[in-house]
Amino acid sequence: MSRDLHNQMLAPISTNKPVVADVDPIENAIVLWAEASTRTETRDREERLRDKRQIIRSFLQFVGKHPGEVDQMDVRAWRKHLESEKSENTVYSYLSRVSSFYEWLRKHPGIKDHIPGNPVSLGRPTAPRPYQTEKTKAWTDDEMNAILDAIAVEAERGSIHALRDYAVTLFYLFSGLRRNELFGLRGNDVELQEDGLIIRYKRKGGKYQRREVGHSDVGAALIAYLKKSRRLSVLHTGDPLWTRHDRAGDPGSPLTSRSFANNLKKYAAKAGIRGVNIHQTRHTYARIIFEDSGNLLETQSALDHENQATTRVYVNTIAVKRDRHSNQIARRIRQREKQPTGDEME
Repeated sequence: MSRDLHNQMLAPISTNKPVVADVDPIENAIVLWAEASTRTETRDREERLRDKRQIIRSFLQFVGKHPGEVDQMDVRAWRKHLESEKSENTVYSYLSRVSSFYEWLRKHPGIKDHIPGNPVSLGRPTAPRPYQTEKTKAWTDDEMNAILDAIAVEAERGSIHALRDYAVTLFYLFSGLRRNELFGLRGNDVELQEDGLIIRYKRKGGKYQRREVGHSDVGAALIAYLKKSRRLSVLHTGDPLWTRHDRAGDPGSPLTSRSFANNLKKYAAKAGIRGVNIHQTRHTYARIIFEDSGNLLETQSALDHENQATTRVYVNTIAVKRDRHSNQIARRIRQREKQPTGDEME
């Protein structure tokens, strides 16, 4: 495709919107698509915009072609490349982003004639079944406590970052909030109580909800962090509850889930635990609720699941099914004076 056609086909995209001067028209298209496909009220919006732009750039860099020249075999090659490095869910997410980009391009009358079709439409895998990947696991009680111990050691040394991360981890484990719900909290979303706290959050689906966390350790961890960082006043404002901190401990921009996830992996590594990801905090919450209650409805309510079938798949994947029958079976097996060990053959 010639450079003239390259500029001609993408020019209509930017006629009514500001673009960056002296930037490749394709880059302008990527930026505008990301803006158009991300709601303005989205939490961590800048982070999501950055991720979306990077996915499209990496795709076009890999295939080495103009968007109008990409075909299904190019998509297939990129998919194979991704599958060698990424999880099943991540591959699906990346391909969905590229598909969205093409669908957005094809909505513009002056451009669609130069985009013969969406090359991802036949090359995208089916959506992975929820909670069925290798990463869908919960921490054992020992792993959970080892990770908390690793964070606590650094917090006790006076690290503001560790004090914050300890409070965040307890919030996760005691509330089961999703990533966006927890990192979207503002200071006035938390009401401190004598024996815990109440959290107001925007749950998945856009509904606002209040949740009680009835244990004093969570509130104590939050207060310890806010006192150390001289941010107690944030509890009466609409400012972000969690922030980054520079080396001097001064607060900066809002803490992102990605930054915390990286820290969590470091704490886990110090505890000798590998393969940790941020979603496992919620999985661990669900495991404990279900194993202690054995009640699917109670677990569904705790997780804010609309559909009980989702909860059933969730707990079947992460919870340990307790043995209720071994003693009954043992009573029917005739007891032997001596269990065979094989030692007699040595």
